[in-house]
Amino acid sequence: MQERYGITEENAVGTVLWHSLNENGDIGVYDMKFGDTIIRNLTEADLIEKVVKEKHSKRDEHGKRDADDKERGNKK
Repeated sequence: MQERYGITEENAVGTVLWHSLNENGDIGVYDMKFGDTIIRNLTEADLIEKVVKEKHSKRDEHGKRDADDKERGNKK
């Protein structure tokens, strides 16, 4: 992938900008930024597994807030 998109070794670890999410919680495609290069619609097969897992390792932490967060809202 680095050769195909001209990504240097220095920028080999990208940042996830967005990802799809289906009803089962599976991610289909990623939009990622490598240095100044943005690549859209990457599949998991396009990425090294370690990079994906480090950035999004636990689904239950996605959007998680502390129980005492004042913006959380209390249902009565």
